[in-house]
Amino acid sequence: MKKVFITGATGFVGGHLKNHLTGRGYEVFSATRNDLGDPFSVEAWRKALEKAECETVVHLIAKTHAADAGDPSALPSYRHINVDITKALLEASQNLGVKKFIYLSSIKAVGEETSIDEPFTEESPCRPEDCYGISKREAEELILEYSRSINTIILRPPLIYGRGVKGNFSKLLNAVKRGIPLPFASVQNARSLLYIGNLTKAIECILRQPFTGTAIFHVADRKSPSTPELIQTMATVLNVRLRMQPFPPFLLEVMASLAGKGETVKKLTRSLVVSITEMENKLNYSPSISLLEGLKDS
Repeated sequence: MKKVFITGATGFVGGHLKNHLTGRGYEVFSATRNDLGDPFSVEAWRKALEKAECETVVHLIAKTHAADAGDPSALPSYRHINVDITKALLEASQNLGVKKFIYLSSIKAVGEETSIDEPFTEESPCRPEDCYGISKREAEELILEYSRSINTIILRPPLIYGRGVKGNFSKLLNAVKRGIPLPFASVQNARSLLYIGNLTKAIECILRQPFTGTAIFHVADRKSPSTPELIQTMATVLNVRLRMQPFPPFLLEVMASLAGKGETVKKLTRSLVVSITEMENKLNYSPSISLLEGLKDS
């Protein structure tokens, strides 16, 4: 039986991944904070990995994007989780001869915005704009330093959705469900998303394949819907009457900024498109679950 060690297995992504891999015949190991004692300790991770006897690690632990991500003073707290824990785990993995290290990063390590027809690729320069994105990019750079001794794969997803999702995606879904009028009918953008089922299958694809060296892959759903298309699909799945009104996007952003919600609204008015061509070509993987199907499970 194939063995995999997952960090963050009790989180949104980790729980889905653990269930998926277990159902596919993998023996999945993980360690809670109580098991580890100190997640910043190389020795604690070494003991956990040694006990599991796994040659593959999927690292999901993270301080996720939150309201304080735009505050520069919050950077140390993001680094503490996203970089320092990663370093301890990498050191332990190197000491024990782990063969494959898969890291779930974020497209925010690259940036926040694209045009509709010029998506982020793996060759795009990295210009993270907030504490979360900066810490994720720093973790990537750290992982690349260890790639001389460990085969490393870095995945950069956009916003991930699916059953159990929280945050702004859940809030938008609830707003549509409640029939709240939404002022996004005039928005002409494109936003890449990633259904959790497409992500777990992508990770399984990487686990199945022999791999040497290091690689970075962007992973997302095949299509990047506009905000009106996303809201329309939500309404269809929920079987509710769509209530969406036209409003100039730039005025929407100004008003939201005055209310302290500028960054949240920009994620609904502006574009962030991710190219998955590299993953399709090199791993022969293509996401099979559509937005409509994914939302039915959200």
